[in-house]
Amino acid sequence: MKRGLKGALALIFALALIITGCGAKSSPKELIEGSLGKSFDMKSYAFNTSIKLEDLQVDNGAAMDPNAQMVLNMLKNAELSVNGVVQQEPMKMEANLEISLKGDMEMKFSLPLTMDENKMWVKIPNIPMLAGQIPDELIGKTIEIDLKKMAEQSGQELPSAKDMKAMQNLSNDMFKAFLGKFDEKTYFSAVEKKDAGLPENVDAKQIVKFNVTNDNLEQFITTLVKEALPALADVMGKEEYSKLLQIEKSEIEKMKQEMKADDSELKKDIEEMKKSLKINELSVTTAINKDQYPAYQVIVANLDVTGDDGVKSKVAARVTTELSKINEKVEFKPVPSDVLTMEQLQQMFGGY
Repeated sequence: MKRGLKGALALIFALALIITGCGAKSSPKELIEGSLGKSFDMKSYAFNTSIKLEDLQVDNGAAMDPNAQMVLNMLKNAELSVNGVVQQEPMKMEANLEISLKGDMEMKFSLPLTMDENKMWVKIPNIPMLAGQIPDELIGKTIEIDLKKMAEQSGQELPSAKDMKAMQNLSNDMFKAFLGKFDEKTYFSAVEKKDAGLPENVDAKQIVKFNVTNDNLEQFITTLVKEALPALADVMGKEEYSKLLQIEKSEIEKMKQEMKADDSELKKDIEEMKKSLKINELSVTTAINKDQYPAYQVIVANLDVTGDDGVKSKVAARVTTELSKINEKVEFKPVPSDVLTMEQLQQMFGGY
């Protein structure tokens, strides 16, 4: 929590408020490019995000170290979900993080938390894997983290409303700069709901899909390395944004120099990637409701990978985000009165 505290906290708040959606343009790419402007109109919303590892395989799993095999089995079909509500003014977020692991060490636990402009409250969960490492008297207790005090102790300031707006503008500019480098006909398409594979109850007036395939992988990597990433660095190098992120212009220039790729080396790396990577699916599908807000988004990554040693592996993951109650009044649960401060927590652990 030192030099980058202000920028980091601003980013946390901005990410809580920004969900990529779609505007009301005519083409698929224009729909996406207009998304953030519409998303910024959201004064409040409920969200439900799920990250699921649907498949994880290694061909020589039987020859793996037993501990590595145990981790592999535990991660297979693992799921992380976050649901809650957010309001923009005054800034407040309430969320519940749930983690579910399968296999020989199957377990499930949740981590409720609440955050406003000055403080964060986290409820200590009962995690079987950490049994004996967390004092029993802490289980179920709520820890209060004073963000303002931590900022003051590190000589920083919490992000102001002006900082928040600047961070939103930064996110918007970075998004447009990045996306603008990718060819519409190659990657973007409008999709009918019956072909999108979305749940029936999703309110989808329009659906846009961004798709990377084996056929356009070389073009995607080339555009990413030579155009999209440098475009992000250019945005970050603007005076108002470099000050917000507390990044020196010399650091940005160094970053851009490191991004420069020799054409022959890049071509070689891409050919190696094409040999070792098979894309079964790599896509982002966004559904837009009748009010032109993002109602549902799903990111799918299903890949076969062959290592340098010839070992083949497979990974399949799916990330879904659903928004509801957009701009409606949201209700927050009261923060427990019997909270533990960080100072009290440190004293308790000091006795162990």
